[in-house]
Amino acid sequence: MYWANLLHIYQPYFQTKKIIHKVVTESYDKILSILEARPNAKITLNICASLTEKLVEYGYIHILERIKKLAENGQIEFVGSAKYHPILPFLSKSEIIRQIKLNENINQKYFKSVWRPRPKGFFLPELAYDKKTARIIQSLGYEWIVLDEIAYDNTFNHVSFNRRYEIKDLFRNQGKKKNLKVTFRNRGVSLIFFGTWLDSVDKFLQSVKHDGRSDTFLVTAFDGETLGHHRAHLIDIWAKILDQKEIKTITYSQYLHLLKDTPIKQIDPLACSWASEIKDLKQDIPYALWSHPDNDLHKLQWQLTHFIIKLIKKYDNSPQYKRARKLLDKAFASDQYWWASAKPWWNPNIIKINVEKFLKIASLLKSNLSDPELRKVEKIHQNILEEIGQREISGKYIVIETISDWK
Repeated sequence: MYWANLLHIYQPYFQTKKIIHKVVTESYDKILSILEARPNAKITLNICASLTEKLVEYGYIHILERIKKLAENGQIEFVGSAKYHPILPFLSKSEIIRQIKLNENINQKYFKSVWRPRPKGFFLPELAYDKKTARIIQSLGYEWIVLDEIAYDNTFNHVSFNRRYEIKDLFRNQGKKKNLKVTFRNRGVSLIFFGTWLDSVDKFLQSVKHDGRSDTFLVTAFDGETLGHHRAHLIDIWAKILDQKEIKTITYSQYLHLLKDTPIKQIDPLACSWASEIKDLKQDIPYALWSHPDNDLHKLQWQLTHFIIKLIKKYDNSPQYKRARKLLDKAFASDQYWWASAKPWWNPNIIKINVEKFLKIASLLKSNLSDPELRKVEKIHQNILEEIGQREISGKYIVIETISDWK
């Protein structure tokens, strides 16, 4: 069996040195050591540039150098992404391009020739897909994207991993442009690396067998931090899986190359994320954990987000515009909306951190803002704080500090 596995590693721009150290020692360092000890082991890796910068800032540039060395040896294949991990379908074309270019510039700086000019593949943060975003990704030169299998037809177990998929009709005049390829991840097998159930190689093989579609090719994608950090035991399980003689690890591009003589199916993927549920897509709610119509806090967050975007565009002649613009790049991070989803876990502190970022932007533009604009920013701010307070009083939601606290 060939196993194409993508690890997505990311930490937000506001992450503390203490947490970065913990993640590095419990996860990143061990992942790299396992790969270094196994020259034939291969993964596809997404590292958001916000994490790249945090590793440099906190003195872990040696981690980047080890990643670069493994990439030079052909054991790691990079993919492109968006620097601050925004939900791209929520952004305008110009903002999507900006986030992608920011990601490329930083990772090109530290990974040099193994990154340049850009990777072949692209990882959408949270695998949040829509057609508009796909067009932009292809126009920037990427050849393939990763999608969760629910994007195929709003169900599971219908994707075949023994054939090629391409998105049809991305452009009205496709001309000589090659279609954007899709690599679907196997959600079921990917998710066993998220919880506590997986505690042996036998269970991994049992899961693959039960899936029934991966005798030849297994394609997975999950957060790299689950190996060792979120789930301490999984780093050793992963190493043992890599040692199985019947499993040959390959990169996503190698997987697509092995499929080069198989039939191509033209598809029109559904707007969704890797957390989408069938019931949500039936109700046309593709990104429920980041924007749910029944979530009042989400509504307020996006009200503030959209108003600050409007102010940035309106006052681009402000003397503080460059500083405000850089803060907006960071403020798009998806974390704040995810932690507000409260299904049932949530974290008010992370929500407040990002609200303060938006308020800082307004403060930088203060000399340009009208009194009604200032009052509107403050009103939305107060409404967010009141909604947070009501949640805390209700006792309906479980506050957790990190994903590691999940049971």
